[in-house]
Amino acid sequence: MKKIIFRFSLFNLLLCVILFILYRIVISGLEPAGTTLFDSFLSIMDLFLSLGFSMLYVVAICVSTLLFFLNQIEKIRSSYFLSLLTFSGIPFLCVVFLAVTVLADIYQYNVTLIPLKILLYFSIIYLLCTVVEFLMFRKKLRKVIDS
Repeated sequence: MKKIIFRFSLFNLLLCVILFILYRIVISGLEPAGTTLFDSFLSIMDLFLSLGFSMLYVVAICVSTLLFFLNQIEKIRSSYFLSLLTFSGIPFLCVVFLAVTVLADIYQYNVTLIPLKILLYFSIIYLLCTVVEFLMFRKKLRKVIDS
């Protein structure tokens, strides 16, 4: 059982690295505002904001990956809901928080930060991947229990 959980956590870590690299590529591809001194200052502030979002993304994904190991506890592994939470709990909370933030910005100011939207998109992709991983884990777990 430990090997199965370890393999899924390694796969999730690989997925995290790939998504982080893609996120950084997308963020770095955004065009700077202009050529004036103030535009350069805003561009530098945007860079720091993007790095901050990147660090939050990495921390959330690392914590989410570490929670996979809670499936070694029999009570958690045998409960479908608790096992689902170890895979997709933190990504789901991140998606809800980011969606509420983006929707509040759009409703209140009719605009939202582009890096925040991109972070929301990548968080949704990660959430969908963790749900697929969970379903694969449960299928593998059923095979191990049946044999």
